Order: sequence, then C-alpha cells, then structure tokens
Amino acid sequence: MLFLILASFVPVTGNAPDLDHGPAPQSEDYASGIPVVTYHQISLYQSAYSATPARLRSDLQDLYDAGFFLILPTDLEDGLSRIPFDRRPIMITFDDGWEDNFRYIENAAGEQYIDPDCAVAIVNTFLEEHPDFGPGVVFFISWDKVPFGVQTEEKLNMLLDMGHFIGNHSADHLAFTKIPPSRYWEQIIPALNSFHRRLGLRTSQINVVAYPGGRIPRGVNAEDVLASMEYHGRPAVTQGYLVDGAVGSFKRFYEGNEFRISRIDMALYSVPRLLNWSNIMIESEARPSLHDDLPWRPIQSD
Repeated sequence: MLFLILASFVPVTGNAPDLDHGPAPQSEDYASGIPVVTYHQISLYQSAYSATPARLRSDLQDLYDAGFFLILPTDLEDGLSRIPFDRRPIMITFDDGWEDNFRYIENAAGEQYIDPDCAVAIVNTFLEEHPDFGPGVVFFISWDKVPFGVQTEEKLNMLLDMGHFIGNHSADHLAFTKIPPSRYWEQIIPALNSFHRRLGLRTSQINVVAYPGGRIPRGVNAEDVLASMEYHGRPAVTQGYLVDGAVGSFKRFYEGNEFRISRIDMALYSVPRLLNWSNIMIESEARPSLHDDLPWRPIQSD
C-alpha cells in the first residue's frame, strides 16, 4: 500500500527492535489457521510501514525455527500438497514494489550488485542457507510508482527466475472500498497491461490481487465482478488478499472465499505475538500427516 511517511524517522542499529504492540491475530472458524503476513518497506529506519533488515532476518529465522514452511498462491490451488509433514504453511508477502524491496548498489569499481539489505537479497540469502524453508515469497506490485525504482523489467523477470511470485496491487493504488466494483477493471486490467509489456507471456502467472487499502466492500457483488474478469482469455483474478489482522481458515478458501484471504501487517504485529497465539502451532515435535487439524484439505483424486 502507498503511504506518505510523515513521522520522523528513528535510526535503528544492531538487532531488530522488540515489537510488543498489536493484539493477538483474530481467528477464523478453525483452530489451525494458516497465517499470511505482509511487509512494505525494508529500511534502516523504523517507521509506521517499514521493517529494518535486521528485523526481517530475525523474523525469517524465528518463523523457520517455529516450524513454518513458505507457500505461494499456487499452493492454495494445489491443496497444500507439497508442504512437508512436519512443517506448517505460511505465506510472506511484500506490498507496493518499493525500491528497497529490490535494489542495486555499486561497488568502488562501478559494478552493480544486489543490495544485501534489500528484501529480496535477505530472503534469497536465508533460503540458500535454509533450503527446506520453501520456494519463495510474494511481491504485490502497484503501478502508481516505478516498481523497484529502476530496471523494472529486469527485476520482475529476475524475481520469477528466482522462484518468487508476483501479484497485482493495482494500477493507481486506489482503495477498492472507494470505487464501485464496476470500476475494478480500471485498476486490474491496466496493471496487467503494464506487466505484459515487461513480462510478455509470463504475465499469465499473475492472477492474484492484493487490494489497496486492504479491504473490499461486502454486499455489492465485488467477488462476482472479480471472478468474471478476464485478461487475454484467462481469469484476471483467481485470489484476492485483504489486510485485516486475521489468521484465515483455508476451509473458507475452499468453500468459495478465495477473494477474501486474510493477511497480517507485520508493521503492527511481531513474530513473537504470532507464535504466542496458541491456534497457529501444534505443540508437538512433528505431525504424522498434514491432514491433522486441517480437515478441509481437498482429497486428491486418483
């Protein structure tokens, strides 16, 4: 989401700051919810919508140590079938496409390399060191700015090559609660056109949306509009992501609520808060099967 950073910055050095604020995430329907968390900027300066590089590294380590496994939107379509039996799924997302999510810097010789303190470098380094943590994370891109600042085409293609997932965060970053569903196409389709100019056929992989403002209205057929939208003969939107501070039950996803997937803003919550919520993790060394406490997982056909 697009935010004007008006508050004064407080430089943060050393370890990531403790974040004790934020209530426990809300639960939905079933005890074993699957969290989807979102970050925005990754900055050396702590602000209302940023996390420091040290904190992101610490969060990744804490989530890994707690037994989580990274999933992508495609895993929801596949019934979470590739999750190891002794791990619990979690999705990590980054909103907006800030330059500090994927940034190049130069060395003394003028050679460019990926800034080790940007989001994608931190995630990639952690995944190289912990290959059993999962395939990657999700970057939701909005086109009200130049995504990642410069070299957008190269960076978008590199993200897909690295195994990450790219999502649609709209053309102009207008809150979907402030425009009628009949105008959603004005935010979704032009954004897909922008992706297509840079990714070509790979744009077919971009079919999930994170709503600017984190909400869509109820009672106005918003889901029907999203479900009916097409781009180049295929569905333009197959999943929609909120920011509502909830750990969603994916029973709801399989029951037709794929356009209201809950997310937690990690500028407001901390991993310790997440882990202290007793519904997320099962108190055992390992589970014999992913089916335990996930009764809604689809039965795979022969």
